[in-house]
Amino acid sequence: MESSVEQLPVAIIGAGGFGSQTLHALLNCPRVKLVGLADRDASLAARLGAECNVPAYGDNRSLLAETRPRAVFAAVPPAAAGDVLELCASRGIHLWKEMPLGRTIEEAAAFVRRAEQANIKLAVGTQRRFADTYRRAHELRGKLGDIFLGRTHYLFNWGPRLAWRGDKASGGGALIELGYHHIDLIIWSLGLPEAVYGLTTCGRRMEPVSPEEKLQPPYDTDDTACVIMRYANGTMVTCVTTRVSGPVSEELIFHGRCGSLRADAEQCVLRDADGSVLESLADPTRPATAYERQVDAFAQAVLDDATYYPCSGRENLLNVATIEAIYLSDRTAQPENPRERLRSQGFTAEDCRLYIKPTTASSQ
Repeated sequence: MESSVEQLPVAIIGAGGFGSQTLHALLNCPRVKLVGLADRDASLAARLGAECNVPAYGDNRSLLAETRPRAVFAAVPPAAAGDVLELCASRGIHLWKEMPLGRTIEEAAAFVRRAEQANIKLAVGTQRRFADTYRRAHELRGKLGDIFLGRTHYLFNWGPRLAWRGDKASGGGALIELGYHHIDLIIWSLGLPEAVYGLTTCGRRMEPVSPEEKLQPPYDTDDTACVIMRYANGTMVTCVTTRVSGPVSEELIFHGRCGSLRADAEQCVLRDADGSVLESLADPTRPATAYERQVDAFAQAVLDDATYYPCSGRENLLNVATIEAIYLSDRTAQPENPRERLRSQGFTAEDCRLYIKPTTASSQ
């Protein structure tokens, strides 16, 4: 990209943990200029600020008041997201935040309304849409004819140090964290399901591997979730996720009358109905490339004041409504309808498409 490209002044709030990936993406995106960072760990903020040659703060208000970014990238625990949103909204600063959009559909809807009231863009970190393999699968799905089955899984071993991830009220849980990414991919490609049925398990504490190691403390969030989604046209999708089993493994598969389509972080393969390969795409890029592409897309949307932009808060209401319906199904032992979760907050599935280009919105 040419050096004359217009740069968007941005700041990051929450530079530790997963925030380090966001920070690296910002530093590698020519379309943005990092003007400051903040973290509740003041010593970490100071070290990273020195490394990046930008002002560092332990206080978010000072960061925004003194550096005046046009956009903030927030990688904070879900319970802290509301304060960051309000801080940005009150100053007219656009916000990109790590997923999930909200811990509940009520909170997610409130975030969307507050952002729109302040006339700021709100986007959520669903970076897999920007990976070559998943993006190609999205483009090729029409070659399958009528899709009758989808399968997806995301398996990961988080380890014993859950912190806020072990607290349901704080927004933790395997489904709303890991599962969020693949539920987003499913809804992106197939639309909002008509009904979902889900089961979750909790309390798979890791045993100590040495006398010095302690057992993980009790927690109330889900370790593993199994989900079935049903669509009005008869399509079925299964989704499995866990945070207590490695190695890391993820994939998305669609089966249609004309063939099948499989994608993961490294490859996308289209096959005919007999299993012969019709097309295969390998992704040689670094995993961080998808982060950088999403940063670039959001920055461009802010610079252009674009009406349409990917991964908006409104669009992510579909993900939150689906996940909340799954959790509800786990409690009721009955199928639940995500649309009812949306309606409870005054939204419809069509409302959630407001910032999706009409030519690219998938039918529901």
